[in-house]
Amino acid sequence: MKNALTILAVLCLAALSAAQTPQAMTETPQKFVYPEIERHAKDDRSGTAWYVRVADGPLLFTPQIFAPNVALGTHGQAEAAIDNLQEHLARQGAALASVVRLNVYVPDPALADAVDEVIARRFAAAPPAVTLVCTPLTKLHARVAFDAIAAVPIPPGPVMRDGVLISPGGNAAPGTTPTSPTSRVIVTRDSGAIMPAGGKVFVAGQSNPGPGLAGSVMAIMPNLFRALEAVGLTKADVVQVKAFIKPFTDHAAAIAEVKTSFGETPMPPLILIEWTTDTPSEIELVASAPALSRPQNDAAAYPPLPGLSASPVFSRMATVAAGSPLIFTSGFDGGSEGTARAQWKRVFDELGQVLFDSGSSFRHMVKATYFLHDDKAREMLGAIRGVYYDPSRPPSASALDVTRMARPGRLVMLDMIAVPVK
Repeated sequence: MKNALTILAVLCLAALSAAQTPQAMTETPQKFVYPEIERHAKDDRSGTAWYVRVADGPLLFTPQIFAPNVALGTHGQAEAAIDNLQEHLARQGAALASVVRLNVYVPDPALADAVDEVIARRFAAAPPAVTLVCTPLTKLHARVAFDAIAAVPIPPGPVMRDGVLISPGGNAAPGTTPTSPTSRVIVTRDSGAIMPAGGKVFVAGQSNPGPGLAGSVMAIMPNLFRALEAVGLTKADVVQVKAFIKPFTDHAAAIAEVKTSFGETPMPPLILIEWTTDTPSEIELVASAPALSRPQNDAAAYPPLPGLSASPVFSRMATVAAGSPLIFTSGFDGGSEGTARAQWKRVFDELGQVLFDSGSSFRHMVKATYFLHDDKAREMLGAIRGVYYDPSRPPSASALDVTRMARPGRLVMLDMIAVPVK
């Protein structure tokens, strides 16, 4: 951390040159606007950052992306999957240099080193915040999958191609479809979603005992939509659904139930991760709230939800006001030695340093994800959060027990999204 490198840049120069070819803009040249990104890269040449801070602007949430050819080895699949991700980003005017958070999924810890090597090479110039998770994957024989959050450029006015309007400007991009006439969220043709500049809402994970995985998902989704209604939003404002499920072999049923819950509204990206917690599923949401006004002197707020009890260690919902940057941290683990208690202590010490360096604090976290792989990990998490967190404003959160961690000896891990103190 002492030698952390700050990269302050205007994004997507390569994407900009590609987007502004004569074929792309034959009638009305546009001045695209790119959010600023600040990266504090790790000094180990890993292609990862301690944290990435991005100014308020439109963000692309991708689905889980795989290599087209799963007959390749681990290196080959990782390269091909990142190529696929790059193409996905380019269709929305973004690039690998736009990525602020990269989530990586491997079905076996033995694959992690090979995937790390590819990430280090492909993201050397612009390291994102990276979290590596061990989970089964929905694509048979896949060795790795990625999903990303990336800053995207949005033109201020209409974009024409060969006399045809391909983007009305302000919030739309080529190959996209608004989720509803009144929503500003865009669901892309390749199952991504663009969150416009403005306010954001993070709804904590909610669970249900079922019966079965399909019954659990079917019961949870309406409750999550009611949570959005409490702050004046609808399902058309959702930009990502993340579901922790078991048994993972029934993932098709979970996908079907989530899709059914959205009805005629296009389903945004759905991220699936295996967990081993008691109930069949827990599901969380990220939603757009462009008009969310800024609370006085504070970008973050933690509104209660009707009918749900409050907790001193996590919030049911966290909101971020328009105009505030977001700070994404990489996944922090507690090293390969010691008990869950000792590892959590190292994780929270590291988190505190990163929050301080990024201009945030333990009172300005908005979304936490905790990964647990020890009988005592959940108990110790509850205890240590009481030491570090302000009970009046803990982050929205999900905590999941996992069968394996992606790195040897690790018992716990977390990643975080925060906002600056000012």
